[in-house]
Amino acid sequence: MTEVIKILLVEDDEDDYFLTSDYLAQCESPTFELTWVTNSGSAVEALKANRFDLCLLDYLLGSENAIDVLGVLKANQINLPVVILTGQSDARVDELVMRAGAADYLQKSEIETPRFMRTIRYAMVRRDIENEKLERSKVEQKNKAKDKFLAHLGHELRTPLTSILGYTELLLDDVQSNPYQQELSIIHSNGKHLLSLLNDLLDMSRIMAEKLELNIKEVNLSAFLIDINSLMRLDVKDKGLSLHLVARTPIPEFIQTDPTRLRQVLLNLISNAIKFTDTGSITLFVEQFERKNHSPALRFTVEDTGIGMPADKLKNIFQPFEQIEDVMRANHGGAGLGLAICKELVGKLGGDINVTSTLGAGSTFTFDINPGDITKQPYVELSLNQTMSIESRSTKIDVGGKVLVVDDLREIRRLTGHLVSQSGAEVSYAENGVKALEAALESEERHQPFDLILMDIHMPVMNGLEALHGIRRHGSKIPVVAVTAASRKGLKASLLRDGFNDVIEKPIDRLALAKVLTRFLASHSSSSEKLPQGITTRVSHSGSELGEHYSKVNDRKSDSHKESNNTTKKHILVVEDDEDSAQLLQLFLCHFGHTVHIEHCGEDAIKATELDEFNHILMDLTLPDYKGYDLAKALKARQPRAEITIVSGHEANPDLMRTIGIDHALLKPVSKEDLAAVLDAN
Repeated sequence: MTEVIKILLVEDDEDDYFLTSDYLAQCESPTFELTWVTNSGSAVEALKANRFDLCLLDYLLGSENAIDVLGVLKANQINLPVVILTGQSDARVDELVMRAGAADYLQKSEIETPRFMRTIRYAMVRRDIENEKLERSKVEQKNKAKDKFLAHLGHELRTPLTSILGYTELLLDDVQSNPYQQELSIIHSNGKHLLSLLNDLLDMSRIMAEKLELNIKEVNLSAFLIDINSLMRLDVKDKGLSLHLVARTPIPEFIQTDPTRLRQVLLNLISNAIKFTDTGSITLFVEQFERKNHSPALRFTVEDTGIGMPADKLKNIFQPFEQIEDVMRANHGGAGLGLAICKELVGKLGGDINVTSTLGAGSTFTFDINPGDITKQPYVELSLNQTMSIESRSTKIDVGGKVLVVDDLREIRRLTGHLVSQSGAEVSYAENGVKALEAALESEERHQPFDLILMDIHMPVMNGLEALHGIRRHGSKIPVVAVTAASRKGLKASLLRDGFNDVIEKPIDRLALAKVLTRFLASHSSSSEKLPQGITTRVSHSGSELGEHYSKVNDRKSDSHKESNNTTKKHILVVEDDEDSAQLLQLFLCHFGHTVHIEHCGEDAIKATELDEFNHILMDLTLPDYKGYDLAKALKARQPRAEITIVSGHEANPDLMRTIGIDHALLKPVSKEDLAAVLDAN
């Protein structure tokens, strides 16, 4: 089909019109459709009534010139490429019309030359480029608006969920005196379900905006499967089902993948299987195979004995917001995002996902991933019991010495310390670089130096690198291992050049930690030497596996509450405009033995800091009269010794937190253990 280019000629000289028309008519390809007007008013009317690809504009139109006409077109929001035609060459005019927005400038004597056609084609190309930019800009604006909406939605939903989950948690704690434990458990469970749906929605938004990136690392497959089993076995047991792990082939000891995203896929599929299975079992199969191009791949299969799905419904199961209505019961509801997220994640992991199902007989989900280069990896025979044995042999070590664990997140400190203490080492804690530096130097002064420091990199007050430099400036040779969640290329080499003795990635792999402890602590025997004053020591004597640690949620909550109750009494300022959320925080804090002062706006919060001294400030980011970070800066200036924790439905900006001196950030809904963590951090 021949291209037709619609041109509007604005020309008051009839001879020039005929000249232009005749030349364009002689062109075989493309085909030109020429419309002629003699003044700017007619040009505007024609452009409003019809869509043109190009405008040829005479520089002089009676009392008007091209610059005036370009201004009229711009004022009427008419955007198309305009080529200026003139009877004489003038460099000054050329510059003026190009500044006014013309696409090109051409002498009328060149109308019957190849340059005229090139000018038209170049103008059309520029039009296409500008249109593409405009469309891209529109899409970007829409995406920004969507992201802003979702961020606002997340905040607005998290605020009421804070009250729902918080108050039910308070009531559930009072087991003996409350006769409605079952009903409260239902409320709490459904609140958690709503939070899960919200997280799925935000996750899907990141995927669709192509903002989700993988963090590829080396993963011990046996240890990874142990964690999956540990995390899911209680849910399976609660429903009276059984969970099996079966390897159909020997599997590589290590693979290269994103463990967080792979775990998300497996947990989602197993959770779905549990949800739709009332009797029988769920089985996770794993096997290694070669694709048609002879590249290695790893296959996972989740098989259940549940209610199944009809064959005609399977084609849409991985589409967002799709549910199989014929087999969905009221207690199986959801947003229909989980499987869509799984499909996208599996695609990013280098594979595809499929499903087979028989109504009334169960479903089978199968997906493949790219395991990286496993050609030199040893292979192991795997069953659940064998996996446990392998993991135990890989990580069970017996070392001594004293280890300082440095991390601003209390839960991470506790987990890392739990793992270290299992090796026989003595564990101490510090929550930022300043306190780590103080602890390291004090231990040297007492001639009881630490044998190893596990140092988080990104922390408030003083980061890990700054703390390392401080330690080295004082002549200390204590081995310091960087612990980081960052994954950029070359980071490990950079940290080693900066002076760290080794690097461990988050989430911490037990095998990697065991190797580090063996490297630096093998020569030390277990001892109970006195530690420097002011350093908190918690040594765990539990021999349980990490999976047990994850699964015993109630025990963990109890421990955090107990520790918080032993914390020094604090005077706390709560700045929250939502009265329910403020009251809930007050109840939690009073339960811990602290005194609380509540303000609902920034102005009153500032006045409160002028009249009273606070140990800790908990504040929302969205207040009626102040921007959150501006208020935090003002409060920090008035009470520099007070710790500040952001409590918000919006994710906090870590750069602004560091700049202002904000110590912690909690995302709503906030639980008691969340509060216990930040209050016990210092």
